[in-house]
Amino acid sequence: MNRPPRWSFLAATAAVFVLLTISSSAGAPLSTETDAISIVPITPTANSTVRTQTPLIEAQFIDAGGTIDPNTVVIFVDGINVTGTGNATWNTSVIKYDPPSILKLKAGNASVTISVADDEGNSARYSWNFTVNTTALPAPLFSLPGRSVGVILAIGGLGAGAVAGGYYLYLRRTKRFTFARYFATHPVQSRYYVGYAPAIAAFLVLVAGLNYVSSNPSLPSRAPDYVVVIALFVGLTPIAIDSRRRLRRLRLYERAFAQFLFEMADAMRGGLDPAKALVELSKTHTDILRRPLRAAADGIRVGRPFDQVLREMAAPIKSKLISRYAELIAEASTIGGETAIVVHRAAKDMDDFIKIEIERSNQLTMPVAIVYISFAVLMAVLFALLSIAPSIGTINISVLGGNGLSSAAASSAALPKISSATLSERFYELMLINSLGTGAIIGAFTEGKVRYGLVHSLALMAATTIAFAILFP
Repeated sequence: MNRPPRWSFLAATAAVFVLLTISSSAGAPLSTETDAISIVPITPTANSTVRTQTPLIEAQFIDAGGTIDPNTVVIFVDGINVTGTGNATWNTSVIKYDPPSILKLKAGNASVTISVADDEGNSARYSWNFTVNTTALPAPLFSLPGRSVGVILAIGGLGAGAVAGGYYLYLRRTKRFTFARYFATHPVQSRYYVGYAPAIAAFLVLVAGLNYVSSNPSLPSRAPDYVVVIALFVGLTPIAIDSRRRLRRLRLYERAFAQFLFEMADAMRGGLDPAKALVELSKTHTDILRRPLRAAADGIRVGRPFDQVLREMAAPIKSKLISRYAELIAEASTIGGETAIVVHRAAKDMDDFIKIEIERSNQLTMPVAIVYISFAVLMAVLFALLSIAPSIGTINISVLGGNGLSSAAASSAALPKISSATLSERFYELMLINSLGTGAIIGAFTEGKVRYGLVHSLALMAATTIAFAILFP
């Protein structure tokens, strides 16, 4: 029987040994530790993801054979020796490194390598990786998908509706309750359907929207901002519309009241007393003062004094201008004398004041337009910066080597380039905040109250969102 040559057996054995060595080397970690010393990462953990470019890096030393020598501790972050930067602190059991903003980590994969030795001559070196992703979304608010949140809200709404319907039927059977009768004596105050209800709806939209966005990482990075914008529109639109509607209605009341005073002065010059003049004018007025005048005339007919009726007619309008002149005429009617002259003078003064207000509003149109133009210019500047952002590279800070950085760290340190998506998102958020502030300034500047500028805020927010969605989707 022929045996294979001895050299072929040795060659086969060597080949098997080489293959085993290669396979074991491929599966072994890059980190190396001795049995005496162990380096355990605390934060960030291996293969984790952090949402900041300046995460606290911390590791623990465990030495079973001696005591760690602090003079031998060295830490590398992304291949840069940061031991001597002044932001790394350590002792015999733990090391911490808090990256400064000037040395913030680049987005993507980051590595940490730590080497130590003890007083017994043992040494260890350990490396681990983690990911820096500033656009990573937080965990879902309730760890539920958006569909589940919608189902829960729907079930809750149906349950609340069933309870309300059952209570209504109970009141209908026991107390003959009807909504028409109830609201005739208990009118719903506007703050409930203008303020409270939209605020609750905005909160529900915010919770459900953020939960849905968090459950779908495939959505654009700007999706949480869109949810916040939608919630703001849901909560602020009713207040904005109601504020402008009330302001317009107040201006109509003031003009109508000034015209009413002119007509009352003419009627009093014709020989009628103030109470009789009010009753007669209530029959012919068809403008916005029609209902208040008829209610005041009914009070006169049942014997109530003119001054009290006039004050009560002016109170629900909630106009300081009307209340002031109504109080003046009421006092003049109780004192006596030439009341017709007082009423005519009050009507003329009020009419002049209204004309001044109208002229002032017209003059403020140009400053408001300038504010809008300034906002558009700022947005154009930001768009220009976003368009050149991809061509901006990293910034070398080696010239700052004297600020506590070792020569090796300073020579290789650089400020990483911000991604275009991140820059666009930050500029978008900046313009949203600017929209709210600009609208508030317009409202305070033109009408003296911030709420009158909410319409401008919503308009600017909508324009900002549309512009960013079209130019930088």
